[in-house]
Amino acid sequence: MVEVWGFYLLLLCTSMLWAGNFVAGKFLVGHASPMMLTDMRWVVAIVCLIPIVWWKEKRIVPPRQAIWPLFFMGLTGVMLFNWFMFLALERTSADNVGLLSALNPVAIAIVSFFLLRERMTGRQLIGMTVSFLGVVVVISHGDVGRLLRLHLNTGDLYMLCAVASWGFYSVAGRKAMKYVSPYMSTLWAGIFGVLSLMPFTVSSMEIVAPDPAFWLATVYVSVGATVLAMLFWNIGVQRVGGTKSGVFLNFNPIFTALLSFWLLGERMNVVQFAGTALVISGVYLFTALPRRANRIGSLEAKA
Repeated sequence: MVEVWGFYLLLLCTSMLWAGNFVAGKFLVGHASPMMLTDMRWVVAIVCLIPIVWWKEKRIVPPRQAIWPLFFMGLTGVMLFNWFMFLALERTSADNVGLLSALNPVAIAIVSFFLLRERMTGRQLIGMTVSFLGVVVVISHGDVGRLLRLHLNTGDLYMLCAVASWGFYSVAGRKAMKYVSPYMSTLWAGIFGVLSLMPFTVSSMEIVAPDPAFWLATVYVSVGATVLAMLFWNIGVQRVGGTKSGVFLNFNPIFTALLSFWLLGERMNVVQFAGTALVISGVYLFTALPRRANRIGSLEAKA
């Protein structure tokens, strides 16, 4: 049980690393096309990942059984997710993107149910609902009118496509990691994703007015939000499953609000703290084993 909580901590770190991604992405879209930004992000990540994979495994090439799942990971989680996300950031507000990204756990649960037959208990459904309500409270600042003013537009539809892509990526990752480690799956998902994007990027390989802030943001989204976060995410999916891992994505808006409070001086009100408590409660409900299961596990360990 202690080991499982270690993987939950990794997933929490993943959420924290991804928290600033929308802010950095909002800045990056002013300097290059969505396809170019996705390729840049992942080319840097691949360069960082190759020595890590070689150091950990002393080989780079994956087994033949893993090729198609890895290709599907690259297509959905690298190419489509990032492409749709940057398109969304060009056309809609960060509030809308943050709210719609909270649907990631739902997408993972639905895809996992239909493709992997992963079922959820009633307690887990309640936990997911409570956590999602907490996200809504944090993003809306407790103002229902603010939610009503979030009109869907083209950017929101692109973000919904990104959410659906992430659900398929997580399921493909579970399949791929039956044959390869999280390190190798992250590397090859990146390689296949970049190769899939290349034909579309050739005509738009242009960076407009790059400045030091642009390059710093590129390093952040490539190393922090891609290499480290994707490694942590894939480890979590391999060890605790896609559906449980997905619930931790509800912390993304929480960490974003906290970072905005700390770095940008934006205030958090009492209602937002209450929403944070709801998210934490919902995630605990979803991930914690029932007392009966804990008791059985303890007896088996003693035996």
